[in-house]
Amino acid sequence: MNKDNYKNAINQIHASDELKEKTIEKMKKRKNNKSLYLKYLSACAVFVLVFSVGFMELKKGENIQGTEFIPNNEEKIAVSNNDLPRFESMKELKEVLKENTYMSSKSRGVTFDSITESATNSENVKMEATQSQEKLVSDFDDATSTISKDHSTTNVQVENVDEADIIKTDGDYLYYITYDKVFIVKADELEIVSTIEIKDDGKKSFSPQELFINKDKLVLLGNLYEYEENLTREKQSIEDEANSEEIADDMAYYDIARINRSNTAVAMVYDISNKEKPEFIRQVGLDGYYINSRMIGDNIYFISNKNTYYYDNLKDEEFLPRVIDAEGKTRYIECTDIAYFKGTENYSYMLVGGFNINNNEEMNVETFFGASTTDVYASEKNLYITQAKYDNYYRSGTVIYKFNLDNSKIVLTAKGEVEGYINNQFSMDEYDGNLRIATTYYIKNENEETIKQIDGLTMTSISQNNYSNRLYVLDENLKEIGRIDDLAKDEKIYSVRFMGKNGYIVTFEQVDPLFVIDLSDPTNPQIKGELKIPGYSSYLHPYDENHIIGIGYNTKDNGYGGIRTDNMKMSMFDVSDVENPKEMFSIDIGKSYTSSDILYNHKALFYKKSDNLIGFPVNYNGKNEVIIYKIDLEKGFEDYFKIANERGYYGQRMIYIEDILYILNDKEIVSYDLNTFEKVKELKLDVDLEIDEIIAY
Repeated sequence: MNKDNYKNAINQIHASDELKEKTIEKMKKRKNNKSLYLKYLSACAVFVLVFSVGFMELKKGENIQGTEFIPNNEEKIAVSNNDLPRFESMKELKEVLKENTYMSSKSRGVTFDSITESATNSENVKMEATQSQEKLVSDFDDATSTISKDHSTTNVQVENVDEADIIKTDGDYLYYITYDKVFIVKADELEIVSTIEIKDDGKKSFSPQELFINKDKLVLLGNLYEYEENLTREKQSIEDEANSEEIADDMAYYDIARINRSNTAVAMVYDISNKEKPEFIRQVGLDGYYINSRMIGDNIYFISNKNTYYYDNLKDEEFLPRVIDAEGKTRYIECTDIAYFKGTENYSYMLVGGFNINNNEEMNVETFFGASTTDVYASEKNLYITQAKYDNYYRSGTVIYKFNLDNSKIVLTAKGEVEGYINNQFSMDEYDGNLRIATTYYIKNENEETIKQIDGLTMTSISQNNYSNRLYVLDENLKEIGRIDDLAKDEKIYSVRFMGKNGYIVTFEQVDPLFVIDLSDPTNPQIKGELKIPGYSSYLHPYDENHIIGIGYNTKDNGYGGIRTDNMKMSMFDVSDVENPKEMFSIDIGKSYTSSDILYNHKALFYKKSDNLIGFPVNYNGKNEVIIYKIDLEKGFEDYFKIANERGYYGQRMIYIEDILYILNDKEIVSYDLNTFEKVKELKLDVDLEIDEIIAY
């Protein structure tokens, strides 16, 4: 095998841990402060789109090429050419949206989500000449220092395509998000040199989710919440017509009840050439909630989702998604610039934005109605976003949107669809221009129908659906050119990893089959080998071109003819002979009900390939530990380092710089010598531990 085929998956050094969502905490605060208004808030739901049935449908796999810049009130938005179906008018948008919102509101609660402008500070956009000189010196110093120091990088799926995380290091400093603060910490001294925190002023609050580091730039991604109280015209007119004091009193309750609330996915760029004084440079935003992002070179691509509903007496722009762009300006996406696909069952916007962190040019944006994201995969040239399709509450299919990425420009080039649902982003991979994607789908046993009479009622039931799996190969236009059907029938996919011309799929129902698939001929993929062992792997990590590591669970009999998960397990698989994969060795981890973030968040992996060390946090019986193992292909996995989190703090992540291990949780950072295992330093983090009262909503 050619080692170059595996370089995108192997040479990775990893940080670790689960992203800590602070959004709910912030919403609790807002809800607590505005609890009198909740009743009206839920009734005022409103927003955009459902489009007319007269549009051209973008057919499965249809190719859409070309891009142009169209002026929009002296603003520019990158859009595809006219062969991509767009909404035709505001009148049409509102009519269809009103009809669909009325129908959907009968079956689900509606949430008001109005648009308000976000004021952003643009005074610090320009740098002084002296700061620019310092920046050049800092660039040189940072470059030389990071080259000389071996340190963790985020465990990413594709080389040169960075993924945002809550912890990053450049070899000299740690950049860490916890409790809505970003701590910049001098690593060798383990001292906080500065903190980035966006204060809550009662009308605005920001919840950081993840960050990127790129030389002297820090990019902070998260959700910005804004609130503004308004008197509603509808209420006032009803109040004037009130025939009783009681009704008037009820209307008085709503006098301050309407709250304009905007949720914006925001990317904030800071200059950190002076680590002690991070300088805000720029902010861009997409309407809705932050979903995911990638950084390729100096370009950031990020995604938001925004639910939309219809409501009377709104201005036209309030039905349109907004973008915060250069110098904090807010613009609304024209309805004619919003892509729409006929027959959608989803009533939300998906916005994809791209910008360069080293200039102040406007963000390129693609906007869709009827599309929400599930999983995201990116190569260096293309971004793939998936959306689940449902049939009677079952995930019946996966819609795939393909975008070409070029210096922050985003162009939708194809849309495709496959049967079944994917496990996560690792179920997708681009190779030689083709997309490989593995799915699990349902097989309906509609002939196995039973009818029962219960208390005079006729009850009809259909036996539980079975499962099967499929591997597709799609060309550059997302048209199918190859597939494998009925892969491990009656089982589900639990993990996937593609490495060059081979793919590895783990399914599970009673035992754990590891399939080795030859994809050298994309039109004729073939299962070359299969290994059946107890348990299953939830995450597969490449070790080298002939070995892959699986992390998952042991299983045991549940006493009722089935099986259940037991303790965790890590295995080393030898895949040098594709027709005869082998489990070389394994190690049991913890006891029953042990869990780990690594099972669902690949960024939680600690991996120091130079020293053959692998580790991750584990939890069982309410106890947190971090465990590191030594990898020896002859001796197996050997215990190397383990320490319990006796304080019970939430979350554990591990990174390294040279021979120093840093363990981070939500309240402290502790460093250890990886050679002697002795504690080196300990840093308490200044975090706000106040917990607001939980409001049910």
